[in-house]
Amino acid sequence: MKKIISLILTAALLLTFAACNAAGNGTQSANENTGANTSETESAGTSANETGPAPESAVENTDERGTEPTASDGNKILVVYFSWSGNLDKMAHWVADETGGDLIRITAKEAYPESYNDTADRAKSEQDNGVRPEINVDLTSEQMAQYDTVFFGFPVWWYDLPMPMWTFLESYDWNGKTIIPFFSHEGSSNGASALPTVERLAVGATVRSDDALSIRGGNVASSESAVREWVKGLDD
Repeated sequence: MKKIISLILTAALLLTFAACNAAGNGTQSANENTGANTSETESAGTSANETGPAPESAVENTDERGTEPTASDGNKILVVYFSWSGNLDKMAHWVADETGGDLIRITAKEAYPESYNDTADRAKSEQDNGVRPEINVDLTSEQMAQYDTVFFGFPVWWYDLPMPMWTFLESYDWNGKTIIPFFSHEGSSNGASALPTVERLAVGATVRSDDALSIRGGNVASSESAVREWVKGLDD
């Protein structure tokens, strides 16, 4: 009888031990699954953080685009010029640097000769015959509409504007804009007929001829300070 009871007790203990092990294994398996799920959640969170900066990048790109001329921007300044010898190129860069304006150079599609005499002859012929040379200018009518103030640079040729500048002035709507001329010369310090031509062709604009900057061509290279001071004094 004692042996039978001992066998029954031993069997009961074995069953109890097996049940405990089964419960322990089930708990461990549940914890592992929980760990896996947590890991997936963290991974998803990382993905969200990686895509999260995208809107910030988009905002940065928008800001960069905002620095370009837009129709909603006010008080935009354009510095536009024609240069053959390089004098106006220097002056225009100083003006653009001082004003922070956008800089655009006008050139004739048929380039002028390197020879001074040949260029002078062609310029005289164009003027005598009222020729409007085709020009290269990276400026659409829509872009021009964004500007309020235009600094207008040119050399005096045959007592007037170079004919490519006639083409330019006749190509855009000037209503409501302010034009501030600056020019180089070799004797016509008052611009001769050039300023009246600007006033006549830029229909609807306010041309500040009395404030125009005039520098002799041979003095341009040493006139950076004078150009910058002129710009600073325009609103005094």
